[in-house]
Amino acid sequence: MNRLVATLACLALSACSPVNEDDAEEAGFLPSSVDLQTARAAMRIENGGSLNGGSLNGGSLNGGSLNGGSLNGNDLSGFLVHVDYDFASVDGRSDLDWLRIEGTQFKAKRGPAIYSGYDFWGARFFGHLGDGRRATLRIAAMRQAAEPNQDLTEYWVEYRDDGGNWHPICRDYTGTAVWAYPVKGVYDYRSGVPTGGAHFDEPTRFTFACGGGAIVKCINLGYRPWVTHNGESLAPYHQACTRLLRADYCGDGSTYTQNGNRVNLYDPLGLQQDTENWIFEAAWDENGARCFYPLNRSHAGIPCYDTRVELFCGTNLSSQTLGIRLVNETPTAGLTP
Repeated sequence: MNRLVATLACLALSACSPVNEDDAEEAGFLPSSVDLQTARAAMRIENGGSLNGGSLNGGSLNGGSLNGGSLNGNDLSGFLVHVDYDFASVDGRSDLDWLRIEGTQFKAKRGPAIYSGYDFWGARFFGHLGDGRRATLRIAAMRQAAEPNQDLTEYWVEYRDDGGNWHPICRDYTGTAVWAYPVKGVYDYRSGVPTGGAHFDEPTRFTFACGGGAIVKCINLGYRPWVTHNGESLAPYHQACTRLLRADYCGDGSTYTQNGNRVNLYDPLGLQQDTENWIFEAAWDENGARCFYPLNRSHAGIPCYDTRVELFCGTNLSSQTLGIRLVNETPTAGLTP
């Protein structure tokens, strides 16, 4: 597949250095103790207020989810389109036989040696920017995700600027630096186009998904795209979740919500339960809202609304043959939307 090129501008493009041969040779640089102390201090501050694995409603983000328009955070993540497996380095060497992602952990082989887990602390990668240039990235730290997502590994990922200084690639909508998950494949970050917001399998590329973005939120809600549930892949449920949390109703990457809006979501698999007595809004699949309930709040300005409004929207949730992945409700009158 041709390289996806995001139309988003590089907010700090001057800080992103093109890669040269010297970069490849020194890939795998392990951060200094000073760098790690600074990063860890920042992480401790961030962790206290992080949405990652956090709880607004009984152990999950369900019912009190902070809805938002960001697919993958802000800052560098807004124009870091994808990351290459090629030329990744571990222990300062980029001659790996292969590299892959299993869940949220990297695994690689060089000769008889197998690398996994914390072997990737200090690993380097090359990321592609929206304008086609590449940036040098490094894993500056790793940790186990907080409950109830202890099976996942988080990464503190940094990029190098023209002066050789390192900065976190991920910031949430408040500007706070956050952790990331590696996710197989790439996303189209554009809006208003047929493939906007869609995920694509790419055997040579992956995504560093930033905390606070819909990709990470949906993984933490239990929609692990690499997992099957009763023989059914959760990948389309994860895609549907990223549409729902961003209010990407028309499935073209356009968002119709604001950070901080509350949403209650649940699914026919029972991974997320209906925990609120709120007003039904829409039923979702991987392509956006399959239908809207007309008695909910106004959907003026949503171009696909008139063709998808349906009085009995979502009433057949128990029937998975309809292809409904998720449904959502919005707060009743008197609650802050």
